[in-house]
Amino acid sequence: MPVPTKRDVKRFCEIDGWDELSRTDHHRYKKTLNNGEILRTRVSFGSGSAFDDPRLWQRVWRVQLGLESEAEFWETLRTGEPPRRGTPLEKAREPGMPAWLFEYLIHRMGRDENDVLEMSEEQAMELYFEDIGGQNPK
Repeated sequence: MPVPTKRDVKRFCEIDGWDELSRTDHHRYKKTLNNGEILRTRVSFGSGSAFDDPRLWQRVWRVQLGLESEAEFWETLRTGEPPRRGTPLEKAREPGMPAWLFEYLIHRMGRDENDVLEMSEEQAMELYFEDIGGQNPK
């Protein structure tokens, strides 16, 4: 399946009834599901592909958009009908560190996402400072 454009992701959020929170450096969206779970996502300004890395797109549709399959995303765009969400089988694990650090360890350092999810913020910062050749100013 193709990687969606920024316009596709924004249209999905509109069809699915997401609230647009702000427009700063990105369009930021939030959706509260019937079970109380809160989903959040963001879309960069501009046009073109929304994701350079197909693995990131897989994480976004699964974790941020709360879908069971990528096909649900494309079906929503095709029909104009929101996806039917059941109760999530497993709560998505969130990193215990700032998003920038999580993304740095995975995309810049090539660390395995599951390994990074297991790290504390302190462990992640140590790896970051090792990588940039600096000292952690703890």
